[in-house]
Order: sequence, then structure tokens, then C-alpha cells
Amino acid sequence: MLSTLIASSGFNAAPTTHRTPQQACTRSSCTLMQLGVAAGAATAAAAVLEETSRAVASKGIEAPDAARSFVSMDQERAGLVDDEGLPLIYDKDAIQAYWAGQSGALQQRWLEFLGVTVPFITRVAGLLISGGTEALEANSAELARDARINLEKLGPTYIKMGQMMSVRPDVLPQPALVELSKMQDGVEGFEQSIAIAMVEQELGRPLMEVFSEFADEPVAAASLAQVYRAVLRDGGDVVAVKVQRPGVQSLVSKDLYVLRRAAEVYQGLIKRFAPQQRTDYVALLNEWAVGFYTELDFKNEVGPTHGDQP
Repeated sequence: MLSTLIASSGFNAAPTTHRTPQQACTRSSCTLMQLGVAAGAATAAAAVLEETSRAVASKGIEAPDAARSFVSMDQERAGLVDDEGLPLIYDKDAIQAYWAGQSGALQQRWLEFLGVTVPFITRVAGLLISGGTEALEANSAELARDARINLEKLGPTYIKMGQMMSVRPDVLPQPALVELSKMQDGVEGFEQSIAIAMVEQELGRPLMEVFSEFADEPVAAASLAQVYRAVLRDGGDVVAVKVQRPGVQSLVSKDLYVLRRAAEVYQGLIKRFAPQQRTDYVALLNEWAVGFYTELDFKNEVGPTHGDQP
């Protein structure tokens, strides 16, 4: 199969022979040849990508596995769910049960993901076919820039993943780390009235019964939450109130399915064309996904010694 793909891409495994000036191609003909090779590589890459994606899809939808995770989770809160029915503590089986009845939503998000990323993944596949990991490294800066743009288009989950990868020199080359380090949350905050309603629902009473002061604007707004400065009515302590963005639990849960499938597709390409590359991208995604989902449980974040604070 690989030899067929190489042939269809215009690559020839025969040894290079010396050519006389008369045999050498002209600039225009060389350009046309290069364009033909590039087009062939793109076609072959698309075929490989489709084949790999089909193989991954045939295994069915599966959430990231937490069986070997080292992420600390508050097991006393296991079994609790949010207003939509999603578990507050990462639970692969519970998440899969929730989405089993809403596969249309997962499929829609997968199509959105493909619409943004297929050109990029096809280019990665083409580079792997033509030059292996050396070709990826040679184009790492440009690939990283394109990846950053795509991640920012796809939203909070992907931005967080890019930020995580920006501090992994064991996985990515330096030019990619530099590019991904440019990623910032930099999103607009949601409406104050929504934030107040969410805080009051959590507390079970009016906001100003708990606080003597509550800022009119967030001091920080990120992709997952925004933070307000407030003063407790009882004791006068200044506190930070972190309010989760509405609907983020559902969005993140959905995106983790998409990323699991995408990681398997990428792993398949690496295994096929760069077997010397030993990084287990699926395992890396699993561990990050569990940790990221756990971040959404703010009570787990503050720990048991501060669990009773707002």
C-alpha cells in the first residue's frame, strides 16, 4: 500500500543519477514537476487520512480512559451530576452513557472539527509520506502557527490543549513550543447578570446576603470561567469568586470525545509513516483530558480544607 501511495505521489525510490545540463529540466518544467509531486502527495495523504479515519470510526465512540490516570479526584463527589446530567467527577462510563443518547451532537461537533482541521492534518500526512518526522521538524514553525490558529478557532478546550502542549519539549520541537506559547485565553466575559444568577443558585440565597461587596466587572475572564473580587459579609475577608462559563461542562465533555478520535487518527499516521516516533499521543490525550475535566469541578480544585468557602 505504501509503495502504491509513493508511486501515486510522484516519488521514485530509484537511486539518483547524474544528469547533464541538456538533461536537466528548465525552471518552468521543474516547477510543474514540483507542483505535480505536491498534488500527488496531497492526494495520497487524503487517501491515507480517510483510510485511517475509517479504521478509527469503526471502533465506535469512546471517551478518554482514566484507568491509568494520576489525576487526583475527590471520590466523595463521585456520582454527582450537573444540571444537564454530566458527572462532576470524571467518569468514563457515565459520560459515555450520557452521550449515547445524543450521538447527533457528537457528530455535529466532529464535523465542525473536521471543517477546521482537515487541511492541516492532510498536510501533516503529506509531509510524513514524503519525508517522515524529518519533514515535520523542518516545517515545525509553520505547522505550529497553523495549528495555533486552528485551535483558537475551535474554542476553549482546544486553547487549553495548545497551552498544555506549549510546555512539552519532550513532545514538540522548540519552534512549535514558541508558537503555541502565544496562545492566550483572551475571551470576552459573559454577562454579569448570568454570573450573579449562577452564584446565587449555588449559594441558595441572594448574593448580597453573603457578600458586602461584589465587583461589577470580573478581574479576569478566561475560556472556562471568570473571576470576581468580593468581600464576605461575615468577617470582611476579601475573596475571589470563580464563576464557570455557562455550558462549558457539556462543551468540554463533547470535545474530549472529538480529541480522543483525532488523537487516534494522528497516532495511526505516525505509526504508519514514522514508527521510530515513540510518543503515545492517545495516552497523552487521555491523561490531559481527565485532568482538564477535573479542573471544571472547582470544589475539587480548592481541596477539602477550603471546600466550604464560596
